[in-house]
Amino acid sequence: RAVSVEGRTRAAAVKTKAVIKKGKVYTPSKPQAVKKKLVLLGKRGAAALASRRRKPHIVRERPGCVGLVLGQAPPGPRDSLPRGWRPLAGPAEQRLAKLAGMKGPGEFWAEFDRANLLSWYPGLKDRKASQDVKKGYKLHQSDGDIFPMEEARRAAATVDLNRYGCVILLGNNVARAFGVKASLMEAEVRNGSRLLIFPHPSGVSHFWNEPANVARASRVLRSELRAMRRRRGKGAARGRS
Repeated sequence: RAVSVEGRTRAAAVKTKAVIKKGKVYTPSKPQAVKKKLVLLGKRGAAALASRRRKPHIVRERPGCVGLVLGQAPPGPRDSLPRGWRPLAGPAEQRLAKLAGMKGPGEFWAEFDRANLLSWYPGLKDRKASQDVKKGYKLHQSDGDIFPMEEARRAAATVDLNRYGCVILLGNNVARAFGVKASLMEAEVRNGSRLLIFPHPSGVSHFWNEPANVARASRVLRSELRAMRRRRGKGAARGRS
């Protein structure tokens, strides 16, 4: 019986050893044994991999949320994800909750809906020859995933922004898909909705290595959350009048 790429991904993940550099332990986001297969997957191109569903699948933990968080895409092929997986599950949602001053992800998702702009995995970027791990390269263990901008723009065009007071766009790629011109951790207003460009909360981003960046991101996120709650309160008051 043939073993799928996704099955080998899970098996290899168990066997993966940490890469040690200068006394620190780095755990690759994807096992080296599997990366080549994911690169080949990406070379098939968006036309072969794209889901027929262009509209992002928005997950709602509770009705009436006026905030939305949008990531790029799932972290792997659908069959490689655990049962019940949801966008941004794991360290990313834990970081967001901590930055917002909340006890955990459950409290955060009571305020925000969530989705990935692409509902399918577009593959892994090919690694440059100069960054070959076998040749001693140890600085970056993650090459980053492919992000087909044309498909992302089509997906962005299907999102109803008007129902949200605050939309957090995780990363510059997602922001570009919406045509947002604001700088990182700044917002652009469209028809009353604030589109905030925010660094992706995954550990892959080097942004989080600087304590000053973490402090600023926390201030920005908490400020947006307070403003969103005020707008929600005003809307509820108008509805009762």
